[in-house]
Amino acid sequence: MPLTILHQPDTPLISLEEAKAYLRLESNSEDALIIRLIAASTESLEAITGRSFLQKTYQYTTPLRLFDGEQEETPLPTASVVRIPLPRPPVQQVTAVVLKMGHQEHEIPAEHYSVIAHHGPAQLTVTLPPLASCKEPCMLKVSFTAGFGETPQSVPEALCLATLMLIADAYEKRDGFSAQAGLPQGVLALIQPYRLLNLL
Repeated sequence: MPLTILHQPDTPLISLEEAKAYLRLESNSEDALIIRLIAASTESLEAITGRSFLQKTYQYTTPLRLFDGEQEETPLPTASVVRIPLPRPPVQQVTAVVLKMGHQEHEIPAEHYSVIAHHGPAQLTVTLPPLASCKEPCMLKVSFTAGFGETPQSVPEALCLATLMLIADAYEKRDGFSAQAGLPQGVLALIQPYRLLNLL
């Protein structure tokens, strides 16, 4: 897969106690279910918005086209500059960039890449070293951290409330759930300012 999670946060966006208070539950008999609803609702809204809520570490792999397939193999005498968008904003830090050519991997020094963060996907600019051949299949592997922060308090209140509302909706409709029903209108309104139009 082009995007994989290397490290998940230890703390959930919504605590079990917070979810139970919102649902007005005092019994512990359904704690396991509530924990699953918290995880599923958070994951669903992250996918729908295209963002990371709590900070995670990712590895993003993307192919590079450094040659014209109709041309014969030719050397690259000078460095090449490539620009790629990084998914699941907000991106906090790029920790490693690796160029893979066939079975060989070359780590790109930190001074040869930079990141410009936007409201949407951040843009990574990488200066690649001169290569012996541009006919080999090339991939760029980028390790980075993304999310609003390490604690639930760092995540916008609208996204936390939307997650609580989705948890409650799933809990109430668990016996008659329909995927075609879509998100509740209140949830849609809360996440709309954070929703990316062009997801990677």
